[in-house]
Amino acid sequence: MAKNNKLYARTLDALKKDIVSGKYPFQTRLPSEEDLGKDLGVSRTTLRKVLTALKEDGFIEPRKGSGWFVCNKNINRYIPIIIPKDSKNFRLTEIFGGASDYFGGVGFSSLLTLTDDDPKKETELINKLIEDGHKNFIIYPGSCKHNALFYQKILRKGCNCVFIDTLPYRITCDYVTSCNFLGGYAATKKLIDLGHKDIAFCSLPALNTTNTIRDRYDGYVSALEQCKIKLTDHMVFIKKDMTFEEFGDYVVKNLTSTAIFASNDELAVILVKKFALSDKHPAIVGFDNTVLSENFNLASVNQDLYEMGRTAAELLHKRIVNPKKNYEHIYIPVTLYERSSLTPPGR
Repeated sequence: MAKNNKLYARTLDALKKDIVSGKYPFQTRLPSEEDLGKDLGVSRTTLRKVLTALKEDGFIEPRKGSGWFVCNKNINRYIPIIIPKDSKNFRLTEIFGGASDYFGGVGFSSLLTLTDDDPKKETELINKLIEDGHKNFIIYPGSCKHNALFYQKILRKGCNCVFIDTLPYRITCDYVTSCNFLGGYAATKKLIDLGHKDIAFCSLPALNTTNTIRDRYDGYVSALEQCKIKLTDHMVFIKKDMTFEEFGDYVVKNLTSTAIFASNDELAVILVKKFALSDKHPAIVGFDNTVLSENFNLASVNQDLYEMGRTAAELLHKRIVNPKKNYEHIYIPVTLYERSSLTPPGR
């Protein structure tokens, strides 16, 4: 009897994973009982017990004269993709595109959900989605710190979350981001190779807002150290209580460096416009390779947002199929796009 119970449990688990993994997508018919029994290596008696259990759990349903079909009673096949904004300037909808393409191949669909960069709205939306029966999420948080306790809570309650770009504090989870450290390093090293020895780092928001900004800064520092360039206070411009316009004016007034690595394109474009009206003409490199960087010929570190989304979807799918698997952190390669804002000293 114990042997039969083990065989039943193993068969039930295997067939359940085949359904969740998309081998048997939503609304498709399972193979005949004869073929399914041969594939799984079990008797028809055991198989029928397994099918009955799957029906009771809401994974399959019988259709008279047609066999067993995969249904949605226990699997919500709509996955919310939660991002801060959908502005074309920031390309974040490419994350949704990558996730949607992956999910489409395994029988799931994506739901685009926007938080408008509002931490309160972020938690309200997710709570509403949980009330509606969702438990699987891909989330691009607004910051590391604002909702960290909230995410700890929903993970303990059994939600499956893959975080993109920003990692909430003290969270053990699946996570996908760009190689921000290497991007900061590559941008700074390129400026050094052009002959710059005094390179400023400019950031709005502050370093502790997100781990990605800190990683970009650490890459900048690493490139300076490797090339034996001393980092001094006059090279670092970091503020948190200014608008972009105010911060741009502040940098223009106080900059003595010949080059700038800006932590994001939004800030870098402001600096390009401000310095165009001044007598200073530093080389400038941004990060994100947004539409703005192309419009202003701004050199920038490109993030493969589509691949970030696709990889996050793959990680979440693996978590749904096997909730006990080890957590993974995956870093997507970046590329420095060189444009006319990359100039040698004195140009």
